[in-house]
Amino acid sequence: MNNNFIAAIVLGSSKVTGIVGSKENDGTISVKAHIAVPSSDFIAKGRVLNVDKMTACLTTIKQTLEGITESRIKCFYTAIGCMGLRSVPNTVTLQMPSSEVVTDELIASIGVRNKEGRTAEREIIEAIPLEYHLAGAQVTQDPKGTVTDRIEARFLNVICGTKSLEAITNCFRRAQIDIADGRIFVGAELLAGIMTNEQERSSGCAFVDMGSETTTVAVYRGKQLRHLCVVPLGSASITRDIANVFNVEYDEAENLKLKHGYPDFNNLDDQENLHLRDGGRVKKVTELAEIIDARVEEIVQNVKAQIERSGFTRDNLVNGIFVCGGGAQLKGMINAFKTHFKEWNVRIVKHSPRLKVTASDSAFNESGIFNIGLALIDSNVTNCYGGPNDLFQEERDDEQENEQNADTASGGTATEPVKAQAATEEKPEEEKPKKPKGPGTISKFFAKMKKACIDIVSEKDDRE
Repeated sequence: MNNNFIAAIVLGSSKVTGIVGSKENDGTISVKAHIAVPSSDFIAKGRVLNVDKMTACLTTIKQTLEGITESRIKCFYTAIGCMGLRSVPNTVTLQMPSSEVVTDELIASIGVRNKEGRTAEREIIEAIPLEYHLAGAQVTQDPKGTVTDRIEARFLNVICGTKSLEAITNCFRRAQIDIADGRIFVGAELLAGIMTNEQERSSGCAFVDMGSETTTVAVYRGKQLRHLCVVPLGSASITRDIANVFNVEYDEAENLKLKHGYPDFNNLDDQENLHLRDGGRVKKVTELAEIIDARVEEIVQNVKAQIERSGFTRDNLVNGIFVCGGGAQLKGMINAFKTHFKEWNVRIVKHSPRLKVTASDSAFNESGIFNIGLALIDSNVTNCYGGPNDLFQEERDDEQENEQNADTASGGTATEPVKAQAATEEKPEEEKPKKPKGPGTISKFFAKMKKACIDIVSEKDDRE
């Protein structure tokens, strides 16, 4: 195992994913291990609802990845996309008594003043300096070295609810997992970084991440994030509508949604029937189409409202709209966007066009759920390797000892163990206790992991 890798855990409303990988010299991301754990019973709209289950999930992910890689992992990068996450513009003005050269220290002090605007309810998780307005109407993104007596710095602060962040960091702390670089990343920003290129963000585009419980809208112009908001609606909202209106189980509603997708009313057979699983009931396909259309309409209209709120238009965002995420893969979803964004260039993207990824599992990331984890590996450098996994060393020691004992018992050529045994017989008072026989450490480890996964599933079944 390579002793230099990045490890990441990404919190999602349908799954929490864990991944370990390294970036090779040619830029290829080599995936060493990965895991996805269902999270719908302890995360909703990106917020942690049950800290005990969340902590158990993090522990399971860490131990599983360490087991696969045979390495201890000293820290994990992490990313979120919870409800309440949004951007807020802020301006900091500094008037000096006389003209002076702008230094790194002065710029840093302005950044500190910007963060003084946080409140007890909201935490700034990212402060983006957009531009600096200097005396004489000069505007720059890099004021260092200029001479001025007045600076007006304009920031875009990405904020999140303090309680939401505290719940997340508390779960990591309880699971004894350090967050790499002490920073929580914004999932949609990471996705935009690998799904679009610098030129597309520079000349302007909107990026939409449609998840299970939330839809995030990020607007870029001049290479910078200009607006971000998490809308508390996602593909699971469609499924719940179907389940409630048709009075069917969630899994049947999900199957109906995936099978029929976003409707094309021009080619819909209004005589086609749906035979529901329970009660021998029959519904019209047009009824299902109306349910799906109504909720998708609401989601897309919210996306449109956020783009308008950014202050940019199609003329500014010349590269159009990129839509990704599990919800975006619903059949016909692109038509919903094209209906409301006429004359816009709308693209549905599933995987990064620029990342080259290798993994032993040929089906790795087919659904795209590891995209944010891959983005974390691609964009960070802190080595998360924490040394060899002692569990595996103990297992190898056990196996070696068993082999030696077997050779001795069969009268083999293992002379050293025989000598050691003779020496022990001469000095019984120094005899060391033998290790109890039984399943190896690794076998016990995976047995515990299996039980943990069963317990998680059982808890979900009990709740339902």
